[in-house]
Amino acid sequence: MSVDPLTANNLTFRYGDRDVLAGVDLRVGEGEVAVLLGPNGAGKSTLLKIFSGLLHPHAGEANVLGLAPSAYGRREMARILSVVGQDPPLDFPMSVEEYVMLGRFPHHGFFGQATAGDRQEVDRALSMTSLHELRARGLGELSAGERQRAAVARAIAQGARVMLLDEPTAFLDIYHRVAFFEIVTRLAGTFGVTALIASHDLSLCAEYGERIVLVAGGKVQAAGRPEEVITEEHILAAFGVRVVCDRNPATGTVRVTPVRREAGNTIRPGEREDR
Repeated sequence: MSVDPLTANNLTFRYGDRDVLAGVDLRVGEGEVAVLLGPNGAGKSTLLKIFSGLLHPHAGEANVLGLAPSAYGRREMARILSVVGQDPPLDFPMSVEEYVMLGRFPHHGFFGQATAGDRQEVDRALSMTSLHELRARGLGELSAGERQRAAVARAIAQGARVMLLDEPTAFLDIYHRVAFFEIVTRLAGTFGVTALIASHDLSLCAEYGERIVLVAGGKVQAAGRPEEVITEEHILAAFGVRVVCDRNPATGTVRVTPVRREAGNTIRPGEREDR
């Protein structure tokens, strides 16, 4: 019997007296690309940190491949789970290739030498993120978007079964945002990688996400296929902004267009609109 790579059951987490997550239930299947959508402060990043083991829930449970993150040793955890955060990597004194090679550390140890297999994985990661021509360049010479792509390449080189990605396209232009989602979709379809992505990019998430989880007020407000979750009513309730949802004429997926803000055209997230 297979185990879903990521599960949360009645998960609660609080900062002080404030519940950031309250009774969250979540399942992400093997090879699935799931997207966490929600306004700032909804608890998306907190949920990813709990799955990665950086935070511990106050109630309920979160499991990675059927076990709590705390059940794994650091190296074992790094073999099965990779994380890309919101911020590009700092100005480490190393080349792009050397930085991406750090993703192979869990597989050969601190003093181990890179093998031909390691170099092959790094080459694959650089190719998938269009960084081959920049492999010898220092991280300090890159733009924020290029450094973020290097972080994604490092996660790919890590070869983990599960990827957690927190706003990974925040510094990328539209070309590389699309490329990122296509990379993750390819990893899922070809290698069975499970991806959980926190994002605000409604239209691209609808285009590439197999399942959308809408989080607001620390709770899952809706979960399902993009067309089931990304609706005008759900977006208004979660974000407090009116949008028009129609279909992409080229692909048929949900397309989201915000309506210009005018008097009375927005409400605060969580408030009910008087009709």
